[in-house]
Amino acid sequence: MHYLIMVFGKNLELSFEFFPPRNEREYKTYENTVQQLAQYGPKFVSYTDGAGFSKNREIIESVEILRQYMSPEVVAHITSCDKTKSDVDVILNKYIENKIESFLIIRGDCPRDEFLMDLEDFDENNSDFEHASDLIEYMFKKGYKNLGFGCFPTGHPEDNNLDETMNTFNLKVKSGGNFSATQLFFDFDDYKKFHEYANEKNIDVPIYAGIMPLVSFEQAKRFAKVCDISLPESLSEGFSNCNTIEEEREFGIKFIADLCDELIKYGADGLHFYTLNRYKAFSDIYKLIKNKDSLNKGEVRI
Repeated sequence: MHYLIMVFGKNLELSFEFFPPRNEREYKTYENTVQQLAQYGPKFVSYTDGAGFSKNREIIESVEILRQYMSPEVVAHITSCDKTKSDVDVILNKYIENKIESFLIIRGDCPRDEFLMDLEDFDENNSDFEHASDLIEYMFKKGYKNLGFGCFPTGHPEDNNLDETMNTFNLKVKSGGNFSATQLFFDFDDYKKFHEYANEKNIDVPIYAGIMPLVSFEQAKRFAKVCDISLPESLSEGFSNCNTIEEEREFGIKFIADLCDELIKYGADGLHFYTLNRYKAFSDIYKLIKNKDSLNKGEVRI
């Protein structure tokens, strides 16, 4: 076993998130997406894990396809709300056998939605880990060192204020977490405020900005509802001024590209794109990013 294939750092990393496909049609779409995105040389890619051990999708099979086209660090999500220590040990052994040695730990009790995770039939009481920090601590004590976690720049829905959210963030770090990826957000100031707050608290781990490509107003409102966040007034007004589907898509793509430029200019630790197993929206956003050369990318196969 070897660890730290990649040192997760504050170097404006470019990375992607995928979800493991469920059927032949989705696999074809996924493989095409991987082929198209390989040219951008992501430093790492992550794979979501639907809560419910029996519902865990085939991350390993997806990684086998990925590795035919690119060689980034692979980060497997593991949910804590539905797993016993025995469950986790079985999962980790399978991952290590397949050279997957970095993980992103989430509690996994968000509302069910395709772009986040599946929450179908599972027993929350059948778990040894009440919080994500408990699973992080368990894995850290077993020797796993690349342990990421989710964070909430707009504040966690269950918290009363940003102080509570930051205390939980700090607990995950003290438990062994060494990098994080944010829930999606659409206001640069939310990331900046959270990032600066972490620095003020001397919490020194990378906070990768979770970026969701937007192609329509309905999509933006749906994402905001699921994640319990508000849309910036500039985003809502901009979409409202569009008269066609094409105009909405053009506006959404440019809005996210501008957000990325603000993050790059500020010095964000990285941009982590939620691809939804599609490539076109990211490709269009990437073309519009003015400071794309500042992104720290990995190997690109020729």
